[in-house]
Amino acid sequence: MKRKFLLNIVLFFIQSLNIVYATEPLEKWYFYKVSKNTVLGGEPTFERENLIYRYWQTKLTITDKEVVIDKACTIPEGATNEIVTPLSYWKSPELVDKYQKIFSEEKIPLENQIHIIKNDLNDKGSPCSKQDLTALIKTGNFMVFMTEPGYIIIFSKNLEKDRLSSATYRGLNQPLNLLGHPMLSDKKNVKKINKECDYPDDGYYEYDSYNKCPLTELGIYFASVINKLDAEKEYSFENNKDKFYFTKNQIKEFEYEIYLNIEKNNKIIDRLPIYKENILESAAFIQYYYIDKKLKNVWLLNYYGDDSIHHVTKWRHYKIDNTGHFKLLESRSY
Repeated sequence: MKRKFLLNIVLFFIQSLNIVYATEPLEKWYFYKVSKNTVLGGEPTFERENLIYRYWQTKLTITDKEVVIDKACTIPEGATNEIVTPLSYWKSPELVDKYQKIFSEEKIPLENQIHIIKNDLNDKGSPCSKQDLTALIKTGNFMVFMTEPGYIIIFSKNLEKDRLSSATYRGLNQPLNLLGHPMLSDKKNVKKINKECDYPDDGYYEYDSYNKCPLTELGIYFASVINKLDAEKEYSFENNKDKFYFTKNQIKEFEYEIYLNIEKNNKIIDRLPIYKENILESAAFIQYYYIDKKLKNVWLLNYYGDDSIHHVTKWRHYKIDNTGHFKLLESRSY
């Protein structure tokens, strides 16, 4: 009887511990956007778009012990965790004014008291250091990461969760396929792209407009495709006796091409540059592709973008004939 009584007490305490652990405060914050400008006042650059591509699917999981930045790094227990004023944190009124301006531009309040979470372990080899993530600041209903280039990465746990982290967000609703993006095969949709991506000439655009532009989806999608291709080194397909595979040609540091090669009887009989990337200081020239599953058609779309213009310059449709050669069926310039 006593043993049963003692066993019940032990089970009670175990259950109590489980309840305490399960109810430990846990918050999830979802990527919202990257600031249009840097705190130094610089105009938007492709570094901003690189940050969007890097963190667009990231969420923060925050407990009283640590902050886990999904797919990036963890700020562990022992990090700085304090509530301070902007002046005591940034040390100078001039710097506070600069941050006040950029927060205001993004319609985010910079409150009189801000919550700072920062990894003070000074581990240069940590994933957080490699990701250029410094202090995490909570102000109002937003979490903000300060980055080395001067942009702020903004997270929210409210409406933005449904708006930017659901299947309706550009880039999330299309399963990753190394054959490219099927959007390119629809000529009617391609014709609409320049109208949908017509940002104001001064380079300023609302974040909603940026999301609605199909070039945003293509940029995010192909960033993942190219990362996977780089990891695979060589990826091949077969159709009857023909072998199709990718090769990369590095032209300059920020310029390269990816070829689709057709091989028959261990001999290359034709090749076509299907993906191109040329990143300059103030502009980018990109070529996207789509290859149908039967390996009979290839569509290419050329895109030019800078701080004020984002548009398609050319669209082409190739047929792969029975001899294993590429034949141009249609070409349109915009």
